[in-house]
Amino acid sequence: MERLEYGDTGIEISRLCYGVGHLNNVCDSHAAGGDLLSAAYDQGVTFWDTAEMYSTQLHVGAGLKAVGRENVVVQTKAEITTPEGMRASLEKSLREMGTEFIDIYFLHAVASPEDLAEREGALNVLLDAKERGVIGAIGCSTHVYAGPVMDAVIDHPEMRAVLATANKEGRMLEGGPLDAHLDHLRRAYSVGMGVSLMKVIAAGDIPEADIPEWIRWGFDCEFAHAINLGMSNRPEIDLDARLAHEHARQRRAA
Repeated sequence: MERLEYGDTGIEISRLCYGVGHLNNVCDSHAAGGDLLSAAYDQGVTFWDTAEMYSTQLHVGAGLKAVGRENVVVQTKAEITTPEGMRASLEKSLREMGTEFIDIYFLHAVASPEDLAEREGALNVLLDAKERGVIGAIGCSTHVYAGPVMDAVIDHPEMRAVLATANKEGRMLEGGPLDAHLDHLRRAYSVGMGVSLMKVIAAGDIPEADIPEWIRWGFDCEFAHAINLGMSNRPEIDLDARLAHEHARQRRAA
């Protein structure tokens, strides 16, 4: 599995990121979710992405207990605007995952420049936590939103990573065309931000036979440090890890 630095954050990640958003729906226990995360870890997936709203941080906690906290990079996020709300969310994240440190914490689903500005109070809580060594890096998930929000996030001095929707047909994007969105992602990469792509297979709304091609498109994006794929079972883990390993071999041979 290819490993690389997540922009200028100083954090080393695996190119394939385990998006755990589905685990609460497909696992009958937190331990079962931890088993899936452990299976991915065994194939080199050391970057795990969760969020408070997914109700999967307890699954992540089970996985961390199994493989060792120091062996995994954890990225979580919260759709919070107030300082009080963010303090509670951060404490909940630490408690549920059984950790004293979160590698990357995102403002979740930021939709516009105005939305980002309204979250300054929540951001200040994260900045204080970063100063105390509780958080490693801070960023934004822009979810499906494109256009001006990307400029606002990239130009914000405290944002060091971004998670954004991107796929080969520009499906699910709101606020601008795919070409312009990819230019924004290239700019984020060029200024040292960590860049992760989500919705690479359009939330699964494509024929199953086309999934490998869409995933390969994501891995071919030279401006993306990580491809965030939701994996619900071991066959999906096996497929996504195989494609990640194949792409890494191709890059080494080039």
